[in-house]
Amino acid sequence: MEQIVIKPKGGLCNYLRVVFSYYNYTKSKNLLLIVIWEVTKMCNGYFLDFFKPIKNVIFLRKNNGKKILYKGNKPKPGFTPLYDELRLKPYLENIINNKKNILENNYIAVHIRRTDHILLAKKNKKFTTDNEFINFINENESLNLYIATDNIYTYNNFKNKFPEKIKFNYHQVKNKKSLRRTNLRDAIIDLFMCINANEFKGSGFSSFSSLIKNIRNNLINN
Repeated sequence: MEQIVIKPKGGLCNYLRVVFSYYNYTKSKNLLLIVIWEVTKMCNGYFLDFFKPIKNVIFLRKNNGKKILYKGNKPKPGFTPLYDELRLKPYLENIINNKKNILENNYIAVHIRRTDHILLAKKNKKFTTDNEFINFINENESLNLYIATDNIYTYNNFKNKFPEKIKFNYHQVKNKKSLRRTNLRDAIIDLFMCINANEFKGSGFSSFSSLIKNIRNNLINN
C-alpha cells in the first residue's frame, strides 16, 4: 500500500484536525497514513496512550528519515476532518462515564479558554467574556455544570459562583508555573465531557471549542 507522511503541529486539537482531515483523504485514495506525533509542550502526550489505533494509520513518536508530505496545523484542502474513528481507550471511557454519572448525565458544559488565548481572541474580535458564559449557565439553571478551562483561577471563580452546580475540583496540577495547567489526559477528559453534555458553549477563536462543536454536530446529524 502506498503511503503518505504528515507531521501535525500546534496543540491537541490542531493535531487531531490535521490527522483526521488527511485520514479522510487517504481513505478515499486507499493510502496508508503515517503520522509523526511528536510530544511537545503544546501537545504533551502521545496519541496511542489515550486513543485506540486507527485502521491504515501508523503513529510514530519521531521521524526516522521518512519524507514528510505535510507539516503544519491546517487540514487537507477539500477534505473535512471526520472524527468517527476517534475512540478512547477503555480506562479513559471509564473516567468520563464516572464523571457523567456524578452529574446524573444531565449537565451543560462550557469551555472557557484563557491564559495565552485572550489577546489573540480579542485581536480577532472573537473573545467570549465571563458574562456570556454566566448568562448561558443561568439560562440552564436546572442542569449541573461541567467547566473545561486551561486556568485554575477561572475554574475556581466559576466554582465559587455556582457551588451547587459544579461537582468537581480542578484537575491536579503538578507544575503551577506552566502556562497550560492541564496534562493531555485531563484535556481529553474535558474534551469528551463537553462533547457529551446536554448543551455546550465554547470560546471564540479556539480550536478546542471548534472540535467539540464539530463532533457534537456530527453526532446530532447522525
